[in-house]
Amino acid sequence: MRCAGIVTYNPDLERLRANLNNTASQVDAVFVFDNGSENVADIRSLADSEYTTLRVEADPNNRGIAFALNRLLDAAKEHGFKHMLLLDQDSVPTEGMCDELERHLTGSVALVCPFILDRNRMTEEEWQAQKMPPLERLTHAAKHGAITSGSLVDVAAALEVGGFDDNLFIDYVDFDFNERLILNGYEIVKDNTVYLLHEKGKSERTWLKVPRNTSAGVQWQPLYKLGYSPMRCYYQSRNRIVYWKKYHRHTGGEGLTEIPLLMALSLLFENHRIAKLRAYSRGIHDGMKMKIVEYRK
Repeated sequence: MRCAGIVTYNPDLERLRANLNNTASQVDAVFVFDNGSENVADIRSLADSEYTTLRVEADPNNRGIAFALNRLLDAAKEHGFKHMLLLDQDSVPTEGMCDELERHLTGSVALVCPFILDRNRMTEEEWQAQKMPPLERLTHAAKHGAITSGSLVDVAAALEVGGFDDNLFIDYVDFDFNERLILNGYEIVKDNTVYLLHEKGKSERTWLKVPRNTSAGVQWQPLYKLGYSPMRCYYQSRNRIVYWKKYHRHTGGEGLTEIPLLMALSLLFENHRIAKLRAYSRGIHDGMKMKIVEYRK
């Protein structure tokens, strides 16, 4: 048996409905954890009127995505589900995605993710035209790794490694979790034959291109500005430093090298540049000051 877990925070109800319509038919139950939304009454009304297998739990405060994901894992365990599909509120799983992912969730495989098709970066035709291996085994948690949304996880394995780190709040929550899976001997698989319709921030293409290692070799690819708020910029830098401090013996400089690039993109292409640069700087400062225990199995 499998279920889905969705974290909501002031969702657009039509986008959430599209998510639920595509999700509910692929799982036995859907759990929603709401993080202090102003429209939580509308979310409950939507659930009560349209979905018989949907359960909503709400917190009056925004406790962060990591906290919410842990409550969803607890709900899956409590109701006896072996596997849980984790989703953002505006991500839409394609037809048959869960069946395809679950085929690979056996043995030491604890997490299977689909290809992530960002609405703002790629069309379905472009995805189909890509030359990718149908299946990839990921050995790096943060380098082209599996994001939370769209991941089908083994609930017992997720809880065994400690679930998600509440202290991270948002950003790098998924890669931190993935790293602990890998360090505890579990495998992460990416299935490129199915995709999740997703949206990373409010991505917009810039004129800058950088070389990237892809399954088809090194390719020059455009950089995208993300349009994140200053608060998100703060966690982007802080949590990358926290991740590095926890796992640097295993991951080298993963995460750290992105911080200057993120700051440069904000400086060159985004609005509220000063506020965002200050947020990044504050995140660097706080990340360096935080007392982090290096992770050991």
